[in-house]
Amino acid sequence: MTKYITFLSLFIFLIFSTTALSDDGGYVVRPHVEDGMGVDSTGADAIITFWDLPLWIQVYYVSGLLMALLVSLKIFPAVISCIKRFVKNQNRQNISKYIVDNPGTTKAEISNNLGINRGTVKYHVHKLESDSKIASMKVSKFTKLFKNSSELKNDEKIITSHIRGETSRILLWNILENPGITNQELAKTLRLDKSTVHWHAHKFLADDMIRFEKEGRYLKYYVKDDVAVVMPALYLPIGGPV
Repeated sequence: MTKYITFLSLFIFLIFSTTALSDDGGYVVRPHVEDGMGVDSTGADAIITFWDLPLWIQVYYVSGLLMALLVSLKIFPAVISCIKRFVKNQNRQNISKYIVDNPGTTKAEISNNLGINRGTVKYHVHKLESDSKIASMKVSKFTKLFKNSSELKNDEKIITSHIRGETSRILLWNILENPGITNQELAKTLRLDKSTVHWHAHKFLADDMIRFEKEGRYLKYYVKDDVAVVMPALYLPIGGPV
């Protein structure tokens, strides 16, 4: 690349040197003025094309274009690389912030809410976890994501992941506020389908957050003591107890 630029510079220098020698004759060109007549400057005498210009101007112009093209070809990949790095870093920052603001979130939720391809989310989550900026935890069938800190213990992370959803949060708080409440009573009080209540209760049981006692045909639900102690500190005001 350096050799080409040096060659072009030398070529242009020689062209300019050659044209400059034409001034050594000592003559000056002036427009012809007839006696008693002024110079007509109302318009151009003729229209010339690029190829009618002196050779040195043509060479200078073409050389400039070639040099600009060479510089552009060298800079263009670097510019594209900078743009890609900026977009990548911006996505990672947005994903990291979302996890901090929404502890217990999942990759699918991040993808849907931020509008980022799931493969891209998976890549950045892996990088953030490798850099110890976030931590993941298996809760039921899902991998939940949290800010990597000592602020939340494992049981608190599990509870947090459940109370993020409004329906789940309302159900859990109603069980806490009404020990021994049944599936049917929860469905009636909250105007939810019995299958919905059963599905959430099954998740609570799977994560050891509640226990039940069977009484005849009904199951009575109770929030476990260790969960009941932690819940007030993690309480999210939207959609609290009904």
